Amino acid sequence: MAEEFDEVEAGESIEVSEILDDDGQVIGTLVDDVVVVTSEGGSIVDETIDVFDADGNLVSEEEIIDVYDGDAHLVSETDDLLIVTED
Repeated sequence: MAEEFDEVEAGESIEVSEILDDDGQVIGTLVDDVVVVTSEGGSIVDETIDVFDADGNLVSEEEIIDVYDGDAHLVSETDDLLIVTED
């Protein structure tokens, strides 16, 4: 007997913003990438926020993953932060 699977939908949104100093000069970039996967049984939201300096080097990255059940109740959440330092 074949199993029946929920229909799954996925979407992604990417926003890029400049980080400016007091003089209006670009000193970095913030990239906010959100991926949502949803079905009748629940949803997963994976958000990654990257901060880059003016030279394009990664300064920090935060990843937040939320899991919701079919009734939109938060079941699980993780939040990881990576700060890049020079050696």
